[in-house]
Amino acid sequence: MTLTNSRRRVLKALAAAPASLICHPLWAREPVWDVLVLGAGLAGLNAALTLEQFGLRVRVIEASDRVGGRLYSLDDLPGHPEAGGNSIVPGYARTMDVAHRLGLTLQRSQSPLMADESRMLYYVAGRRMSREEWGRAPENALPQPLRGMSPDRALGRILGPSPLKNIGAWRDAANFAYDVPVDGELLARGIDDKARRLMEVNNSYGDTLADTSLLNLYYIQTNLVELMKIPGPVQNFAGGNQRLPEAMAKGLQGGVLLGQRAVSVTERGTEVLVSCADGTTHRARFVVCALPLPAMRHLHFDPPLPSRHAEAVQMLAYARVTQLHLEVKTPFWEGERLSPWIWSDGPLERVFPHDPSGLGRADTLTVWINGAETDSWDRLTDEEVQRRVDLEFGKIFPASRGQLRVARRVAWHRSPLAGGAWANWRPGQISRYSDAIGRSHGRIHFAGEHTTKTFRGMEAAMESGERAASEILARM
Repeated sequence: MTLTNSRRRVLKALAAAPASLICHPLWAREPVWDVLVLGAGLAGLNAALTLEQFGLRVRVIEASDRVGGRLYSLDDLPGHPEAGGNSIVPGYARTMDVAHRLGLTLQRSQSPLMADESRMLYYVAGRRMSREEWGRAPENALPQPLRGMSPDRALGRILGPSPLKNIGAWRDAANFAYDVPVDGELLARGIDDKARRLMEVNNSYGDTLADTSLLNLYYIQTNLVELMKIPGPVQNFAGGNQRLPEAMAKGLQGGVLLGQRAVSVTERGTEVLVSCADGTTHRARFVVCALPLPAMRHLHFDPPLPSRHAEAVQMLAYARVTQLHLEVKTPFWEGERLSPWIWSDGPLERVFPHDPSGLGRADTLTVWINGAETDSWDRLTDEEVQRRVDLEFGKIFPASRGQLRVARRVAWHRSPLAGGAWANWRPGQISRYSDAIGRSHGRIHFAGEHTTKTFRGMEAAMESGERAASEILARM
């Protein structure tokens, strides 16, 4: 039985199925399930939806008080800015298909006027510069042809086109020779220390370039190229992308049990027993574990996971990203005819205006800090963060003083249920762990963006949930 040929039929049945409320299953009296799913992110929810449409009785267990995992819309802020899962691109076929069947509305993401690259501000070595000034600045150590762009973009240009022949080739042994530190590759290409340190500042795929895998960057580049081959607009769900997991959860007949943190998974014969921190237990024929690896580190498996899989759970790196979501009282940048889109080597690192209308009216700004610099923010109290935001923005825009309020701090790496924003494969980890990390263990199957074989992001989670479901269906 293949899911590819059955997708339309499955999702058509899903759309017609009666919806049940979260935490109110139809089979409340039956103690044994066909499948228990651990984690109500996109991966777990898609696995559950797919399994139910093939007649299986499924219960989802979620440790937090909401569904969606690291997909999270900040509904209490203007415009519902996203703290995870920012955009739906044309290549997200599974994501859009499920959304369509559930009756969700996708709306075109506007191209923000303030995100015009020509209007990006640079704040480097304590000096504010326009793009043109940055291209001539003595602080700019990038190679001459690349001096007019931000260092993170220059890194991609220096590394050149990805040598991977297709989206799944990042896991091929033939490409493991690229699973080496980016810093060493740049040094071998003659990029000096000053330029490498600039490119390290806003790196999203490792705390430093020394712990960033070249193969992972090629995979990311290939992912973007493949996604952009499919024509169509970048979109978001009306009211915020959080509406997708909420609709998926409501479409489940077996429901989602919130506030249930699994602590052990024990396989005995033809059943699997899941025990939770509050003392409750759940039994099923199979389990789909759709937890991020840092959360799995607190989960006891009996029998134990195979050694390579267990090692991956403990060792795979996850991205450290601290987001500061700021409410704008007045648009302080307008008097200077500038944009608050900033690239910096200072504490703010990157600033993105949230402009859903595309008309240059940003009600919120997102400060995005990567890697090691997150520590300097995470240790501060809310009051100290506000003072630091006022101070650092004041250096770039004097008119910003008193015009920004820190409305929300988000740092997935500080959450024990997430442990990081996404899997960040360090050098040597793709070649060592990519094959083992999604392999089933007895009656336990694994899903999550870290187990994907093809696309990254939201589509990776959806694909992995479908794959885990297909593995279970093949055993029925």
